[in-house]
Amino acid sequence: MDLLKQLCNIHAPSGEEYRVRDFIIDYVKDNSKDWAQKPKLIYGDDYQDCLLLVFGEPSCAVMAHMDSVGFTAGYNNELIPIGSPAVNESSEIRNEDGKIVDVYFDNSAKEWKLKKDETLSPGSTWTWRPGFKVIGDQVISPFLDNRLGIYTTLQIAPLLKDTIIAFSTYEEMSKGGKAGFLSRIMYNKYQINKILIADITWVTPYVKFGEGVAISMRDVGIPRKKFRDHIVQLERESEVPFQIEVEKAGGSDGTIIGASDYPIDWIFIGAPEENPHGHIEKVHQKDIDSMIEMYKYLCHRL
Repeated sequence: MDLLKQLCNIHAPSGEEYRVRDFIIDYVKDNSKDWAQKPKLIYGDDYQDCLLLVFGEPSCAVMAHMDSVGFTAGYNNELIPIGSPAVNESSEIRNEDGKIVDVYFDNSAKEWKLKKDETLSPGSTWTWRPGFKVIGDQVISPFLDNRLGIYTTLQIAPLLKDTIIAFSTYEEMSKGGKAGFLSRIMYNKYQINKILIADITWVTPYVKFGEGVAISMRDVGIPRKKFRDHIVQLERESEVPFQIEVEKAGGSDGTIIGASDYPIDWIFIGAPEENPHGHIEKVHQKDIDSMIEMYKYLCHRL
């Protein structure tokens, strides 16, 4: 869990993913010596803050986004949401320098406000104050969406062969993510036409806490049925606990891939969490374990 805690401590709202990218680059360089295949790291100005880890001769990919929700300080201390931070009665937020301020959501005005008279620098960015902890079988922290997706990819990385891990940006901004750009690169350069989306979903009356990773039949995007059925069959054969999710709202990098011009199959597979996008997100340890085991199983069979 120490790796997950480190990931959750990084200030990286949409547009500032480079901090997570650089952490991953250092982690791979420090730890990949004894992996089954040492990946090639692909990044740079042409990729902005995105990152590809290319293992061997890849035939499939896993994609995880690096950004989180947060706020941009506007004029006169206005707090402009980045993505869709959950509405809470009150929370603490911090900037990249570690300064912390108290905020609350004004239901009458339908906007976030400062509790005290402080001055925020226009253009500065703010995210929930980190507060990682493990209590019993629950992992509690802001930014589990999607640092837990990244954690999953780094847990399976030592065993991977002939796969790509793609780390995307801007997913929390509606239709603003770079998943389409990365999928184009992977399709044209490596003929990748299968991508698993490692992200975090919601606990609902139908997707339960502690009953396994969720495989999404649809949200605002719809995976191709033939590929979806193939993945469900593999998951049943794996004997790893999983749940079926059907949603009419929400989206992911898969939505952007599905709307692209490239014939790439995708499907969302992720652990459910309570209080998504809030300052206290909760994920069950059993769901984390099943997510990791499911990705190990699927990547070796695609």
